[in-house]
Amino acid sequence: MAIVRTKRQQKLAVKRMISRLVTSAVLGILIVGCFLGYDYLTKTERLSISKVEFTGLTRLDAGELEPLVADMPGQNILVVPLERYTARFDGHPRIARAEFKRILPNRVVCKVEEREPVALVYTNKFVEVDRSGMIMTVDRLTDMLDLPIITGLLAQDVPEGRVCTDPRLKDALGALSVCKRYGAGFADDISELRIETSGLNIVSLKDAVVLRVGGREYETRLKRFFLMKGTIESKKTSTKVIDLRFDDQVVLRAEI
Repeated sequence: MAIVRTKRQQKLAVKRMISRLVTSAVLGILIVGCFLGYDYLTKTERLSISKVEFTGLTRLDAGELEPLVADMPGQNILVVPLERYTARFDGHPRIARAEFKRILPNRVVCKVEEREPVALVYTNKFVEVDRSGMIMTVDRLTDMLDLPIITGLLAQDVPEGRVCTDPRLKDALGALSVCKRYGAGFADDISELRIETSGLNIVSLKDAVVLRVGGREYETRLKRFFLMKGTIESKKTSTKVIDLRFDDQVVLRAEI
């Protein structure tokens, strides 16, 4: 019985050795195959990018963006560093976000989300600004937009193609955002956000009134106004100015 067990053990050992050899050979073949496959896929002309397409464009033309991807055609679609091209679109004055997608075998699609202007800033001309404070480059449609106008800043305060960090503009944009969130349709009738030494004034075209908002407490003051707006309107007064700059009262004036 001892001899039989020894032979069985020898047979099992041989089988294990053959199995290991076969496994090693298969793995070797797979590794070599992967290297050869990778080399083929990354060098074959069939996977070379032939076209870059742009979607989502309204104000922008594809021709304006093509120089940013001019070196992409001809690269292999599997290894092209799309994040490098995404970074090129960061900070573009009219692009909020760009996303690239590979379309095998040889196309790349760039989905563009354009910035949305929320107001016009008037200095010596009109420039558009989005909610983040990006001053957009002027185009043929800028003067045609029906948006609230922010006044009281100088041209050097709002350079085109850059995010404006002036706190006065930030306050004006913040106040406009509060009006949109809490004022129902009030924001649609704002004609001007006027920056003065005394603070921010909001001019409503429909209601023919000026809201004196003042300094940095604009959110609390505007919320208080919207809570009282119905009561103020019901009085049917000849109010021209609504002064919100006091902590415990709203002052109505008949003269500007």
